[in-house]
Amino acid sequence: MRVDDMLEAISRCRAYTMGLDEAAFAADQRTVDAVARNLEIVGEAAARMPEPVQDRHPRVPWANLAEMRHVLIHEYHSVDPVILWRTVRNDLAPLETMLQAVLDDADDEAVTDAAAASATAADPGDPWEPQA
Repeated sequence: MRVDDMLEAISRCRAYTMGLDEAAFAADQRTVDAVARNLEIVGEAAARMPEPVQDRHPRVPWANLAEMRHVLIHEYHSVDPVILWRTVRNDLAPLETMLQAVLDDADDEAVTDAAAASATAADPGDPWEPQA
């Protein structure tokens, strides 16, 4: 599921910025590029999220994430590292919580679907009852 990709990209952003402050981050172009790339992944996965999933989880800012990706890809020359830094520090933790809820919901749905499929499978009936 694309949510896994989003969570992995968030984890990478955190790992890349661990131990840095805002100034050190902004001065490290390689880390800025790595974070931007992973935020692009978050946005691309959000843009491709199936509509029923988006409808079930309206608190996730799907459209904003997709728009962020658009800016990072097409307006790359004007991306401010400070905004990336603040996104990592302020926005990714709440987003991660929301995405984990989406993943948990998908797991619950899979279990429910499996149980329903099992219940509707051909019932062999009472083994002691004569078969027709």
